[in-house]
Amino acid sequence: MTTEIQRAASDVKPTMTDQAVLDFCKTGLLTLEGIIPDATNRWVTEYLDQEGAIPNALVRDPRYIEEVLLHPEVAGATRSLLGANFQLPDWMANHRLVGPMPAKQWHVDGGSGFERLCNLLQVFYIPQSNTKEMGPTLFLPGSHIVPIAREELDHFGHLAGQAATVAPAGSVFFTAYSIWHRQSEKIDQSTRNLLKWEFWRTVPPQRDWVVDSNFDFANADYSYTNSYLCGPTRKWQSVLRVAEMFYWLCGKKDEFHVVGGSGWPFSASDPGRWATLQ
Repeated sequence: MTTEIQRAASDVKPTMTDQAVLDFCKTGLLTLEGIIPDATNRWVTEYLDQEGAIPNALVRDPRYIEEVLLHPEVAGATRSLLGANFQLPDWMANHRLVGPMPAKQWHVDGGSGFERLCNLLQVFYIPQSNTKEMGPTLFLPGSHIVPIAREELDHFGHLAGQAATVAPAGSVFFTAYSIWHRQSEKIDQSTRNLLKWEFWRTVPPQRDWVVDSNFDFANADYSYTNSYLCGPTRKWQSVLRVAEMFYWLCGKKDEFHVVGGSGWPFSASDPGRWATLQ
């Protein structure tokens, strides 16, 4: 990586607010629809369509670095969640599908720990539009903090609350590394490209995104409702995990204290609801 590229990465300004960061802690998913320009999408697609194209070569391509990796919205979200001087990727894969393909199984990627922290981001970019017939990737929002053995996901099919990457060309999806995901069935004859890479943290976490002076830690809603992850036990557990992850990202790990029962952060989310759970 050249000095100029390193400097450009270090100069990135954050774009996410306190609430946006908290929402990411809840879902493990951030979608930026259609942000990469059409001209970029075209040349990236043309490159990937060449015989013998090497997707990994794009991470060293100054044009790709400038137009995609350091696009203001892509880099701004990365800067918000990983802090200053985040590390650009040193590898890239293309999950390319040509013609009809069966759905794959739900899985989490190797090394998933379901920790309540965020030291890396897994990023997906579609240079062409994605329809439901093109086998879009499915994510299960909120699953990034639900520990599960990979083999236990094998028998799952359709999950209520799953989110499909059906979106216009130039869309970018950020996920927490441990999120449950899979490729859905592809039923058309098209070619689908899906570029994937990771950004890494290099500095300790701190609350240095776009800070809202009115954000109230004590009364913020740390709960998350998902059609699949909505049972009382899972919902109860998720509040703790979301709050802990948010405090960690704020650099306030030492200030995260839970007294138990229906106290904070459960009471902040909805004291009436938590009090009725059996």
